[in-house]
Amino acid sequence: MSTAPSDVPGPAPVVPEKRGTVAWALGFLAYIPVPFLGLLVAGIVQLIVGLAQRQHGGLAAVNGVRAANWGLTQLCWPVLLAVSMTIAYLTGAPSPTGGMMFHPVMEVVVFSVLGLYLVIGVLQLIYAIVGTVKCSQGKQVRLPVIPFLRAPRS
Repeated sequence: MSTAPSDVPGPAPVVPEKRGTVAWALGFLAYIPVPFLGLLVAGIVQLIVGLAQRQHGGLAAVNGVRAANWGLTQLCWPVLLAVSMTIAYLTGAPSPTGGMMFHPVMEVVVFSVLGLYLVIGVLQLIYAIVGTVKCSQGKQVRLPVIPFLRAPRS
């Protein structure tokens, strides 16, 4: 009686440990060549995928929550921009040549928030690279972000 190859027990397939790398690597979506949209998409995707990493537990959960926190941190700038533009519009006056003249203080606020957009864009590149590399090496990602969500205790 011969045995078929499928009947022979073999070593179990090795499943690689989940590390949360995908949540950080998706940060490169920020460089979709559409202004403002790229950072919004990257922030939302990192938030969703990062939180989904909790189901894997361990290192994946910790790094996933940290990626989700970064996603939420970078999503703060559109809220700040919308609030500052609304206040600038409400406190501004119509320009004689058409358009709107902002109050000088609001001009500073609006341009500061736009400058923050550029800083967030540069940080997104740095964080995506560092986060992806650290996760792929099996290390915890410890980058300064606003801690909206608590990482699970390992």
